[in-house]
Amino acid sequence: MGIYIGLWFIITSVSASIVIAGIGLGGLIPIGLQRYTPTIINYRISPGAGLFVIILGLTIWFIGTKFAFMWSIEKYSESSWDIEVLKNDIMYIMEDKISEMRQDLIEVGSKKE
Repeated sequence: MGIYIGLWFIITSVSASIVIAGIGLGGLIPIGLQRYTPTIINYRISPGAGLFVIILGLTIWFIGTKFAFMWSIEKYSESSWDIEVLKNDIMYIMEDKISEMRQDLIEVGSKKE
């Protein structure tokens, strides 16, 4: 969990910086949000590039957080799950259920006689 939170924080910080840079280039102007853009930025030369940078920042955040989640789950599962122990636990449960079913069948067979 700590690994995921740390990676998420780093990815979110980097992505937010990229999005803020895109807003600074005037990236909100092409999508009709001039009134939410400070007046000094409304006169920027490259609003198209700013929009591209905003989309790039959001894409990096989306892909990065998914990667961080999958990577942290993989690292956690490697360190905390032993395959042999898991297999033995599953076999124990299956044998217990089969034994219960066998006992139920014996009881049902004896009641019919």
